[in-house]
Amino acid sequence: MREKQGLRRGLRERREAMDPLTRAASARSVARHGARLLRRARHIGAYWPVGGELDPRPLARALMRTRHRLYLPVVAKRPGRPLSFLPWRPPFAPGSLRIPEPRWGRRASARRLDVVLVPVVGFDARGWRLGQGGGFYDRTFGFVSRKVRGRPLLIGLAYECQRLASAPREGHDVRLHAVLTERRLYRARQMAA
Repeated sequence: MREKQGLRRGLRERREAMDPLTRAASARSVARHGARLLRRARHIGAYWPVGGELDPRPLARALMRTRHRLYLPVVAKRPGRPLSFLPWRPPFAPGSLRIPEPRWGRRASARRLDVVLVPVVGFDARGWRLGQGGGFYDRTFGFVSRKVRGRPLLIGLAYECQRLASAPREGHDVRLHAVLTERRLYRARQMAA
């Protein structure tokens, strides 16, 4: 546990120390590649960036212009509940974690989404992700098989500097199908478990 906390702290510091212009250029690069990658998906879960996370909003804007439906996660007020998703449209208001969430719209279950863009603190090329530590994504997407392509596809968005040789993992961790950085796409299903 302490190893993960120290690793998270170091990776967050590295991410937050990045020059804002470099961060913005990385988000634009991910948007260009992501828009092509996701052209066939229709229902896409995303996230609102906090603490220096790679900003998915340029990608979200590009996808919304091409009639994709985007959703943002809503954290349940009761602890231990999975995330639900509301359409990405204003008005936004701080949710229970003080992260902007949509205030209205028809909820979409995690199973209805084609793709989910997942925030990442650290990752390895095999698809293992180090998240913020709350377990929200692991709880919500525990039904996704680690070995079989299924729905939704879980795609982490990260900076290349967040890549680890090997991400620590536990039995409840859910593996990503891919991670998209400003430099390349890492497809986990092509790598050995």
